[in-house]
Amino acid sequence: MGILDNDTVIVDAILTKLGRNKLRLGQSLGITQYAFGDTGVDYTLYNPNHPSGSDSYGSAITSLPMLEAVPDDDVFMRSKLYGIGQRGIQNFAFVDLPDGLTRTIYHIPKGIESTAIELKPRVYSAGKEISANNFRFTVLDMRGLKAQVEGSSVTGTAFNAADIDKRQLVGTSLSLNAQGGQISRNVTRTVNIELADGGAAPVQVTVTVQKNTAVDDPGTGTS
Repeated sequence: MGILDNDTVIVDAILTKLGRNKLRLGQSLGITQYAFGDTGVDYTLYNPNHPSGSDSYGSAITSLPMLEAVPDDDVFMRSKLYGIGQRGIQNFAFVDLPDGLTRTIYHIPKGIESTAIELKPRVYSAGKEISANNFRFTVLDMRGLKAQVEGSSVTGTAFNAADIDKRQLVGTSLSLNAQGGQISRNVTRTVNIELADGGAAPVQVTVTVQKNTAVDDPGTGTS
């Protein structure tokens, strides 16, 4: 859901297919949990030097247009809020990747295969790594890709998503690669990573996949 007007409390809520079906059948929606997010908010606009004083420090932020609600938390809830409203808290746990948040699946020259990447997330709090079990990897667009997870509770590459273009896998690390000869141009894909049981801010990884359809293609492709 999303707040549509900054001056009055107007909330736009969109039901999922399951929610609409329950409503059609006259059943209770059974909502037991909720979460808040600030996707679309640019905190760099906060200006402690505003000439109008402290009441206007955040005026540029509160004047930003609100995002329309969409029934996909991978889009609308990319930046979830944690905590219970405390100020000055800097030690909330968060997911990160030691190898960086931008990766490339490179085309192997003179062939149609590509080189896999491995995503091994870690969880940090107060600047220290803390132990974590399984992570949930959500690949927002799996077309032309293949994936496999590692983990003690993982068997094979079991996918769990209703959307054929979006796959979720749970494990300790994710190996992601392009299917041979299936990527006709350079593309960019996004992977969301979060703790499977929650409790830490998630992270997004941007993956560039090089074209791999031509045997003689050096891998540059087109953007």
